[in-house]
Amino acid sequence: MICEGAYNIELNKYFPSTFVKSLLLLLLLFIISSSSLLYRTFATSPYFGYQEITNNKRNHWVQTYGNDITHLKSDYTNILAVSYLSDGKVLNATYWLASNLENASTYNQPYHNISYGMLIDADMNPKTGYSGADYDFYIEAINGKWSQYLYQYSHTGNYALIGSKTNYTEPFGGSSTIGPGHVKLQFPLRSINYPGRFSVSFYAAESYKSNEVRDFTSWVAIPPPPLKISTSPDNIVIRQGEQQVIPAEINTVFSNNVTTITFNKGLNEEAPDFNSGGLRVSVQRIQPPLFKVEVSPQTPVGIYTVPFTASIIVLTTATPTKPIFNNTVSGFVDPEFTLSKRYPTVGYITNAGNLTITVMPPLNINDEFKAFWGTYGQTLSILMGGFAGGFASLVFGRIRKI
Repeated sequence: MICEGAYNIELNKYFPSTFVKSLLLLLLLFIISSSSLLYRTFATSPYFGYQEITNNKRNHWVQTYGNDITHLKSDYTNILAVSYLSDGKVLNATYWLASNLENASTYNQPYHNISYGMLIDADMNPKTGYSGADYDFYIEAINGKWSQYLYQYSHTGNYALIGSKTNYTEPFGGSSTIGPGHVKLQFPLRSINYPGRFSVSFYAAESYKSNEVRDFTSWVAIPPPPLKISTSPDNIVIRQGEQQVIPAEINTVFSNNVTTITFNKGLNEEAPDFNSGGLRVSVQRIQPPLFKVEVSPQTPVGIYTVPFTASIIVLTTATPTKPIFNNTVSGFVDPEFTLSKRYPTVGYITNAGNLTITVMPPLNINDEFKAFWGTYGQTLSILMGGFAGGFASLVFGRIRKI
């Protein structure tokens, strides 16, 4: 017979007290919350190094409101180039402007507003957001005071304010800076949940009363995708003194529509072709790519790497840079919906690639015979066998007649 004390000991062994249960529950909750905190701490978008995009002249000065450009199109919103990079947490962009920014009073003129921003397609999906752009991040100067905004757009035409900082005491506050001929923006990627792949169009806007113009760059993919090149044949082998025309395909995960191919030859060389040691590579056609490879008899034997830069067009979309309104009941459409058709709708992915070419010595007599026999040997064997068979039949036929 088990005594009562022993029974209680066995019971406590398998059923801990309420205090212990609570302690275990708290420990479990702490582990779960710590894991969540750890995930948020280390969650980042892809890292990439320094990139620069030169503004396309075709995209300059889009008249988005009104029909008067008086007091507009100043050098303060004339984007020459944009350089950008990211550590996975913040997208840093520098707008290189035509102005030297010596006279900052431009930002403090009545009825004259200037803004710098970026449109963000967070999921590379043209069916989400407004015309594909899911977010609009910009800073704006009104009467000399700077404010920062982040809006989220919907395909319905509605929008939501995600965050804002108003009435900066200093130009651009702590997350943006201004300097001679440039503006710096820092966009925190945590505000859009650290996307793994997205695209951006940088812009500057300038308005005076009821008129506005904007300067856009083309859309760029982030992170910059690598270029993949395939040639026919896969391995380019050419002998001294020969030339070949090589079909190729250059593409990214977004497109294979190549617009330009430029060989990297150094800053002081202006020739359009690659020419080194008697090895010359030229572009015969852009789309689809076609290269011509020429090797002089004096070109040293070896494996050559020919670097090039290719730009590939990416069809995308554009969107307004301020809140919009589309009343589907009354049929009223904000003028910006109509004007948005004139916004840039294409982007360019520009990246580096390499052609690998193997230069071999010329064929000698034995090599030429082997190459000839490798190509025509089987056919000649069949013909010679047939000839020999026919000749033998003729000889044996005549022998029988004797």
